[in-house]
Amino acid sequence: MHNNEDYDYDTPVEETPGYLGHRFDEFIVFDEVLWPLAGFDFPEYASLADELDALQRRLEIDFGDGPKVISFDAYAIHEIVASIPSVDAIYDCPPDQGPAGGSGHIFVFNGVQTLVEVTVAAKALRSGLNSDLTALRAECDAG
Repeated sequence: MHNNEDYDYDTPVEETPGYLGHRFDEFIVFDEVLWPLAGFDFPEYASLADELDALQRRLEIDFGDGPKVISFDAYAIHEIVASIPSVDAIYDCPPDQGPAGGSGHIFVFNGVQTLVEVTVAAKALRSGLNSDLTALRAECDAG
């Protein structure tokens, strides 16, 4: 597991050991291992959950070792992505940035699974997120 205190703010995020992607403010990048999550509409997902006063989400996902219930705040993209067993989210908020600075998370591989298993887990997570987003849309439409 990675420790935020060990994080080197001088290293470009893409060169962080085990780099799998990052989120900075509302900008999200996933490498090929987490690519199944690319294009998911995280802002709509969170907005609908918020509108329904249902921000705390619980999904049952099979990451390859049997179904597991994951819980997260719909706005917390780092919690969603880090629910994959081999992915950690490192908080990225450089201490010397100015008043208009931002923050985000770097997604890194922690070695619990293989990279191929991480991709399979990302596909399973995406499938669960898609189903939950569809349910949220239907609930909002039903009014």
